[in-house]
Amino acid sequence: MANEVLTHDVVAKEAAAMLIEESVFIKSINRGREQEFDKDKSGYKVGESVRIKIPPVPIVTDGAKYKEAEAFLNAQETSRLLKVDTQKHVSLQFTAAEQALTLTQFKERFLQPAIETLATTIDADLLKRAIVTVNNYSTVGVNEIAPLAPFGRAREMLARSLTPKTGRIALLSSEFSNSIVDTSGTLFNPNAEIAKQYKEGYVGRARGFDFVESEHIYRQVNGKTSGITVSGNGQTGGNLTVEGLSNGDVIKAGQVFTLTGVEMLHPLTRLSYGKLMQFVVLEDVTAGGATATLKIYPEITPDMIGSNKQANANVSATALNGVGLTFVGGDNDVIDQALCYTKDAFSAAFVPKKVLAGCEGYTFNTETMALRIQTGGNWEEDFEGTRVDVMYGFAMVRGNHAARIGRIG
Repeated sequence: MANEVLTHDVVAKEAAAMLIEESVFIKSINRGREQEFDKDKSGYKVGESVRIKIPPVPIVTDGAKYKEAEAFLNAQETSRLLKVDTQKHVSLQFTAAEQALTLTQFKERFLQPAIETLATTIDADLLKRAIVTVNNYSTVGVNEIAPLAPFGRAREMLARSLTPKTGRIALLSSEFSNSIVDTSGTLFNPNAEIAKQYKEGYVGRARGFDFVESEHIYRQVNGKTSGITVSGNGQTGGNLTVEGLSNGDVIKAGQVFTLTGVEMLHPLTRLSYGKLMQFVVLEDVTAGGATATLKIYPEITPDMIGSNKQANANVSATALNGVGLTFVGGDNDVIDQALCYTKDAFSAAFVPKKVLAGCEGYTFNTETMALRIQTGGNWEEDFEGTRVDVMYGFAMVRGNHAARIGRIG
């Protein structure tokens, strides 16, 4: 019997549920920023944004005397911009013939394949955007005795960044998972609620993380790593000028490096951990000559510049001119990765688009997903087409509240 209620709203709701079900990473990150977009608008355009405020780390002052300069520093918030910059869609046939199908038939024949492809593409896009912003990095040793040891090191990194202990996730491919489960399966503890959330992707719990599989995880592709040095003393902030390059050399987003003499500070006490701060390159850079400027995270913010304290200090000193950048991996390495993180390390927002004039359609918008499905016809060509559109934005909020595990070779 034909299904008389196979309408755009029914299909949109089904598509939204299937999209979020297939999206492992999307389900695990902060989505609360969607509430900050103006819900009264009839639609959204690429380029709209919200600014996410990150509270400052206050300086504790010795003695009874009030210090106005330190009070000023204690009010210096940082922020991240969550910008709606991506629209993806998948085409469907939702004509009169398809409206005669039952919902089950339509899902199996048309909707399921389309939404699985769309969900995989979106999830992989967001996961890549996230992973290349993470500076904390540990590699699996060639003769690593304990398979979970790298995840223990990742746990240490998150602890040093004062990352909340609850809700930590380790996302890894099935191949990466097999390399640790075969010998460590008995070390994983079950968690029924997490297993329910991630369905078959859930592996178990160990080292303070809930391990979840995803085949969408990005493998780091290195560009040039050797012979690169700091060009100029006293560089601070989110840009670092380097030299030792040749015209056409490429440094890739996601490459992680350290600088001799630049140590990580405890966020509150401002005392050095005695470990080099790890930095990540945020954008691909192609050298036009011997020098180039890298956009990096975290920003280089020493405790003191001259006799002046700095707000939100994170490193013991700036790098000296000529100091080499020591990268994870070598030139052109392709590195398998796992990502350890908490929900609030990253934020995404899915926002609705209005149905265009002259089209039939429906916009579905809830806290879990927003999408639009619409059908339009071309009377000259006697053609009717249907599309499912998703528009979204992403921001790294606290990349140091995440860590990567890499396997080289």
